[in-house]
Amino acid sequence: MSMTKGERHLTAVGAAIGVVLGLLALGPALAPGYTLHYDLVFVPDLSLSARTLGIDGSVPRAVPNDLVVALLGLVLPGWLVQKILLLGAFVVGGAGAGRLARTVPGAAAAAVLWSWNPWVGERLGIGHWGYLLGFAMLPWVLSAATRVRHRRGRALLVVALTAAALGGSTPGVLATVLATVTVVCIGGPLRAVLRDLAIVIGTSLLANAAWWWPFLRSAPKAADAQGADAFAAGADTPFGVVGSLVLGGGLWNDRTWFVERTTWPVALAALVAVLLVLALAVGRRSWWSEPRERAATAAGVIGLLVAALAAVPGGPGLLEAVVTHVPGGGLLRDAQKFTALWVLLLAVATAVVVDRLVERKAPVVPMLLAVAWPVATLPSLAWGHAGAWGSVDYPQDVRTVTQQLADSGDPVAVFPWSTYRRYAWNDDRVVLDPWNRLLPQPVVSDDRLPLRDGTVAGEDPAAARVTRSLDEGGDTVAVLRSLGVRWVVVQRDQPAPAGSVPDLSGTPTTTVGDLEVHDLGPSTQSAPPPDRLRALGLLGTAGAVLLSAVVLLRHRRE
Repeated sequence: MSMTKGERHLTAVGAAIGVVLGLLALGPALAPGYTLHYDLVFVPDLSLSARTLGIDGSVPRAVPNDLVVALLGLVLPGWLVQKILLLGAFVVGGAGAGRLARTVPGAAAAAVLWSWNPWVGERLGIGHWGYLLGFAMLPWVLSAATRVRHRRGRALLVVALTAAALGGSTPGVLATVLATVTVVCIGGPLRAVLRDLAIVIGTSLLANAAWWWPFLRSAPKAADAQGADAFAAGADTPFGVVGSLVLGGGLWNDRTWFVERTTWPVALAALVAVLLVLALAVGRRSWWSEPRERAATAAGVIGLLVAALAAVPGGPGLLEAVVTHVPGGGLLRDAQKFTALWVLLLAVATAVVVDRLVERKAPVVPMLLAVAWPVATLPSLAWGHAGAWGSVDYPQDVRTVTQQLADSGDPVAVFPWSTYRRYAWNDDRVVLDPWNRLLPQPVVSDDRLPLRDGTVAGEDPAAARVTRSLDEGGDTVAVLRSLGVRWVVVQRDQPAPAGSVPDLSGTPTTTVGDLEVHDLGPSTQSAPPPDRLRALGLLGTAGAVLLSAVVLLRHRRE
């Protein structure tokens, strides 16, 4: 996809900023080995299993982003795939943000804000790497959608929407909302608007088919009602929930918050900077005459309103109704993710303000402040959340047991019954249990989400049966056998409260390091026939990827 010389220059500036800030933010997470915290779980060999492909009957939450990892892992070590994706999100996002400007200082300022903000920091802190990939594509979606009336713009839009969809359901939805709002804001003849909307919706449906099609085929139930409140945006600044969202943060998990944002001086400085940038940008008539700026404003306000829904009168009830009664409404549980569209508005406004300063030959100091304030008000994002992250290798006992169980292919259950782990070999960082990704076969494990104010129920019926059996003191081994489980892995280096490990006495046991492997015997349960129609979603996404590749090749020299 060709660009003008000016576009290439600004894109390169943004990419360079992304590289520098990515290196600074990730720090020790870029060392050889695996960075494991919360949902950031990469493994040495992620298999192309039914779960990875999204056709195993479970809710396809990590589709197709896990598939992307598995495919890259065919030619690269798993730890290197992780580093490439993490740093790549900064580079691609910075490059796209640079294209929002007309001048080099404007490109630098937009790229800094886009790469270094609370939304990025808190999503990194909770391990949502797929979100970051989709976030990186939003500036590209905006740029392409504003040029959708031109052939090259339409081509770039198809590529950008497809690339965003590879990050998973949330990035795909965010990109679709942004592109739809942009097309509407461009306006023009109704026929042209409908044609452009058809391109957006058609591309998005095809590119996201890998997750929405199996989701529909799995006859999904409504999400747990408690999740509507548990995942509501939080106040990580002194300005309450809405003020925190305006500043780009407010994730529900307070363990990802930055300490400086909880203090008045730094939070106030950030708020003044945000309000000043918005006032200088949107306060001029020229802002509203540009389709891109109108689209960024509309999308940003929509994103902010959705994110703040649980904090406004009547909002919690409405949100809970959608989450609990509308299939797929669970996408609104963690509504803070829609703040990404608001951050995009701030990036556009920053580019416009700095461009104007450059064109008016303003003093250097205001421009330096405009470029540097995001980093200055969020210093602890540097070096892996102020040194909280690191890179480690999986122990040999884990690799040995993984190989043995993978060779058998029989279903596995993992205990103690808990969703998250703290391993000494991972410096006691909280991490999602990795065994679902370490093994290619079905793995029964706890999928509930423990929070400080309670526990949000999971979505796996098999896991729910095990939970009930443990809670009621039933014959959990019999339940496991009825589920077709042969192997039980007990991680003895993890806390095991009463009722978290079933009675496995009398079963053949092998001990490898801190792992006990119990053999319940070959399963007599026949597996249900696979739903072959679920694979149609993969064909849709593959078709979108192929179409994007053809588009790129066709327009490379234009």
